[in-house]
Amino acid sequence: MEMMNGNEHLKIYNDPFMPLTIEKVGEDIITPMGVGCAYSLCHYYEQHGDLVQDPEMCFLIWFDRMEETEELTKVTIAPFIFQQGNLGVYQESIEFSSQVMGNVHKEMQADHAEFADMWLVNIKLQGFLK
Repeated sequence: MEMMNGNEHLKIYNDPFMPLTIEKVGEDIITPMGVGCAYSLCHYYEQHGDLVQDPEMCFLIWFDRMEETEELTKVTIAPFIFQQGNLGVYQESIEFSSQVMGNVHKEMQADHAEFADMWLVNIKLQGFLK
């Protein structure tokens, strides 16, 4: 998020890998833990003129703190969408209605968290965060 410098989206090129796109997709989202925002991380490729997610994940981010601090232990991040366009997979593990967090599908959300852990390690190892 720091790399975005206040912009709504950022595309990071890192050959030979597909670019990584980061986009703010929601804000002022009300959760039981506080107000948060949502970001999408996605690798896209083009097929027949269409962009295909390979994969895309959306993350809900909120700050568990009362005062301004750089302390990352006070930030909570939860994946809530997984999309793999070439396989026709679209999953929402957390439901929202009018910017308010609703049902959490716990088993699916745990699967999303497990995949996100692996994918984010790969993103770091591939040098996207340098």
